[in-house]
Amino acid sequence: MEVKELKLEIRKHHVTPGISVLDLVIDADGEKIKVQTQHKDTDHSFQQFVKDAIVLGKNLSEARIE
Repeated sequence: MEVKELKLEIRKHHVTPGISVLDLVIDADGEKIKVQTQHKDTDHSFQQFVKDAIVLGKNLSEARIE
């Protein structure tokens, strides 16, 4: 399978004060997945997810094809 396009989007927004809504949108070669979750701003798992997403982004931007 040849993947022609991959888009990954993470949006954080507030609907209720103190509650963060996370939209995860993946568009990969014609498949589109959208998941939405809600977390309290103080939720440690949400904070860890954000940190992990940053690390993943940095790792992908540094990846080289050999």
